[in-house]
Order: sequence, then C-alpha cells, then structure tokens
Amino acid sequence: MSRRVAFVTSGAKGLGHATVRALFEAEWDVCFTYGRSRAEAEQLLAQARRLGRRAAALQVDLLDKPQVEQAVQACLQEFHHIDAVIHNFGPFVFERLPLAVYTDAQWNRMMDGNLNNFFWMYRLTVMGMRERRFGRFVTVGSDGAATAAGWHSRAAYAAAKSGLASLTRSIAKEEHEFGITANMVCPGDIRGDLKMRTIDEVAVPGEPPGARPPVGEDVARMIAFLCDDRSQQVNGTVVEVTGGREIRARDSQHNESQNGG
Repeated sequence: MSRRVAFVTSGAKGLGHATVRALFEAEWDVCFTYGRSRAEAEQLLAQARRLGRRAAALQVDLLDKPQVEQAVQACLQEFHHIDAVIHNFGPFVFERLPLAVYTDAQWNRMMDGNLNNFFWMYRLTVMGMRERRFGRFVTVGSDGAATAAGWHSRAAYAAAKSGLASLTRSIAKEEHEFGITANMVCPGDIRGDLKMRTIDEVAVPGEPPGARPPVGEDVARMIAFLCDDRSQQVNGTVVEVTGGREIRARDSQHNESQNGG
C-alpha cells in the first residue's frame, strides 16, 4: 500500500503546524498550505526530510476559490492521491461587531474562509477517496459549533462554524459506505505560542495533570487519531478537546442554581 497523503490547510503555524507534525509522526506524507509563514513552513519541510516523510508547502490564499482548487490539483499532481483533508484554516473576527453592521465583504470572508472553501476541497477529493474505498475529512470547529450555539457580536463566525459542523456530519452520512469518515474537532482556549508547543514542553513534574495548559499537540493527536485507518467507527462526531471546560461550566451553573445564585 502506498503511503497515506494528507492535505492540511494553514499548516505552517499554530494548530496546523502541530497537526502536520503529528501526521509526520503517524507516518503520513503531507501537503500543507500557508499564507505568510514561509519560515515555519521550511521548518516543517526540514522535519519531514529528517523523518523520511514526503512533504510539500503551497502558498495559497484560502479565500480565493481558484487558488484553493489549484492547490488541491497541485497536491494531486505531486502525490497522485489525497487520503485526508484537514481543514484547519478559518478566519476569526477579533473585533466584536453586531451582525446588523456586517458588510457583504465581512460576511463573505467568514463563509468563504470557514465553510465554502471546505466544500471546494471536498468536491475535488471525494471521488478519488471513493475509488480507493478510504478517506478522512477532519474540520476544525469552535465552541458551541455542535449545538449551533449563538455568539454575541460574532454571529457570522458562529454561523459559519455551525454550518461547517452540519456539513461535516452530512458528509459522514453520505460517504460512510465508501470507507470515508468525516469528523470535527473543536479546540479549547489555546493561546499564542502554546498552539505550537508539545505536551512535554509544558508539563511540570509533580504538578497535577489537569493543571497544565492546553497545547497544540492535544488537538493534533486527536486529528491524527481520526485519520488513522483503524478509526473507521468514529464518524460524524464533533469532538471537544477542551480539557472538560464545558463540563466544568455546566457544573458551575448547576451549583449556582442550587445555591440560589
């Protein structure tokens, strides 16, 4: 069997960087996109050479449909097939804006960057996966995506991620008979350079395991697991990699209501 090949969006920095590393370690070859992070992309290419993996880095504007399609075609030309698509890219609005003031351009950026571009990639890769009877689609979501939770002042982003969760689950239903799975991974609050750190780098000997901060490797390990050949029975899920933050939040609300808070 030829090596598995993954196509990862926005793979040079942050969670994408951690994901590409995890896939290398799982013996995948990887084609990944980047925007301005050429130095980080070169680091990953060097790591691939050290590990005996094949890798390619493509500079792509992931909001531009022709560029996205050209990148997928370039990966297919280089590696001949794509076994997994990991959609890590997804623009976020740091400025809080009420939905009523969104311009068409701002709305379209959220939809194209989080949702539409995944559809473009799916459409170009799924037929090859069907032919080989194997495929993996993994999307990166956000807090509340599984339940279509609303976000105050970030409605467009919440709508795009909730739509992406539904699309991911729909693909799982439509493609399961071909050996293709589709799942979403929702990271917790991983900030700054912690997105590119490993568990060993932040773990403190003697400290309770639950005390360490979340890092990119936490999310990347889940993505690599979902891509594994033996993970066929995990399909159509939205997995929260948050350290149980949402469970603690519900417990806190329950305790407050019990105490009359």
